[in-house]
Amino acid sequence: MTACDPLQPFAQMPIEREFHMIRIFPFVFFLSLSGHLLADETDMTFMVNTPDDFSPPTAESEFDHDLLKSVDTVGWHNIHVAAENGKSGFSFSVGHFHKMDHPEVLVIGLPVEVSQQLLNIAAVKIAGGNEKLEPYMEYSDFTEGLSIAFVPVDISHYTEYLGYASWYYGSMPRPFPTIQMVWPDRSGLFPWDEGYDARYLAIQPVLGPSNGGTD
Repeated sequence: MTACDPLQPFAQMPIEREFHMIRIFPFVFFLSLSGHLLADETDMTFMVNTPDDFSPPTAESEFDHDLLKSVDTVGWHNIHVAAENGKSGFSFSVGHFHKMDHPEVLVIGLPVEVSQQLLNIAAVKIAGGNEKLEPYMEYSDFTEGLSIAFVPVDISHYTEYLGYASWYYGSMPRPFPTIQMVWPDRSGLFPWDEGYDARYLAIQPVLGPSNGGTD
């Protein structure tokens, strides 16, 4: 991408640098979606509510223990996966669906401090305000001077992007829902808007329908 800095709109965003829920690691531990996450490989219907008998998995590492403790005591846990081999870094939540019956939230291609700040703002809305973040609706109250929007994440991307969340929800009979937080190009346009600068898709691939849900 030449002659433009895709992250420039976030340069003035106030950042809180204390994140007790962040863990950074360069790889994704994942559970195969062809295993017990799906009861039927032909049934791709997402869960709507957390089953009454749902139990989180047993911790097998210190990271697992920290994640489980954060979800239990705070209500969610944010994970960041570092950029590697030309692939953008990304961050996602674990716990919103369990605690609030709200889709988990994923954001791709932003610096870790910014992505974690945005996920924490989303968490305040979800857990603190009991707000439902809606796909394709523009939100202007996440950061001053910049709107963001959300796209439902397709199940085909779960193994690559949501490994630890898949581990956490592995005992559910169907997949948990996730929405991707999508940020705009320099003109404030989203991937489903006419005139969107498609070069941004190399930094921020969109993991669901990118035309307002009519794909």
